[in-house]
Amino acid sequence: MSNNNNVITVRLDGDCLTKLDKLLEFEKVEARRIKKPEGRKKDIIEEAIRDLYYKKINKTHDADVVGRISQTVDDKVNASMNNLHGKIDQILYLVNKLDLGTKVLYRSPSVMPAPKDVEQAIRIITNEESKWYNAVEEIMTSNIKKKDEGEE
Repeated sequence: MSNNNNVITVRLDGDCLTKLDKLLEFEKVEARRIKKPEGRKKDIIEEAIRDLYYKKINKTHDADVVGRISQTVDDKVNASMNNLHGKIDQILYLVNKLDLGTKVLYRSPSVMPAPKDVEQAIRIITNEESKWYNAVEEIMTSNIKKKDEGEE
């Protein structure tokens, strides 16, 4: 067997081993969720050492500088997350509005008469030209072009 300085053997308490097993299980679940390779004990232990190292270094260096850097990063992340949440809320609002408007149209025969049967509805959807649809497409395309020109 070759002598390798990168190999170490340590005895861990049962409590630490239980936590390591739970961390491995978390890694497996996350790996399945995002379809990536599963983490190994080695990966978890190396990450723990890196985190502990960073924690210790922060204690020995100017805490004010580290704190300000950390706060700046937190502020940027929070601002980005708030912006993302705002956009998601806008999209959700528009989707719900569209859903309700569609229900009104489909459920109001006085506004839009129902076709005789499903086949006729399919023919209308796939073959019949709609000036409303064409107008919406033109507006959306125009808005995208304006946005692209404004960003350049």
